[in-house]
Amino acid sequence: MAYQRTQAQKLLTASELALFDAGRSTEIRKHSKAELRSKLERSRKLRDKYRDLHRRQRLDLRAATGAKGGTRGQQANLRTQQKEEILAEAVARFEARLAQIEAQEDREFAALSRAPAKVAAKTATARPAKRAVKRSAVQPAKKAAKRAAGGTTAKKAAKPAAKRSKRAGQA
Repeated sequence: MAYQRTQAQKLLTASELALFDAGRSTEIRKHSKAELRSKLERSRKLRDKYRDLHRRQRLDLRAATGAKGGTRGQQANLRTQQKEEILAEAVARFEARLAQIEAQEDREFAALSRAPAKVAAKTATARPAKRAVKRSAVQPAKKAAKRAAGGTTAKKAAKPAAKRSKRAGQA
C-alpha cells in the first residue's frame, strides 16, 4: 500500500519525513546520482532499524502474552511496522530512480563508444581488402615464375652444391 504524505506525517519524525518527501515523484527527479545514493543509504538504515525494532517488539509481545503467533496486542507495534513499510517504499523508489539514471548513463556511454568503433571498423576492413587484392594478383605470378625456373631459386640451388663440396673436402 502506498502511503500518502498525511499518513506518513503522523508516523515519521521531521528528518524521516524529509527523506520521504525527497522520494516523491516530483522531488526524486531533482536529485543527482550522488544525492540519491546517500538518501538510499540513509533510508535503508532507517528501514532496517524499524524492521529490527518491529521484530524485537513482536518477540517481546510473544514472550509476554505466551501466544506463539504473538498476534494478540498487535496494535502495540503497528506504528513501527507502518514506519518500516513507508521507509521500504522510499528505498524502492530511490533504487528505481538510481537504476534509471545508471541505465541512461550506460546508453550514453555505449553511443559514445560505438561512434569511434564504427570509424575504426571501416578503416580496418578497407585495408585488408586492398592487401588481399594485391596478394591474389601478385602471388600466382611469383609461383608461375618459380615453376618456369625449375622450381627452385638461385639460393636454394647453391646450398646443396656448397654442402657437397664440404663433404668432399672432409673425405
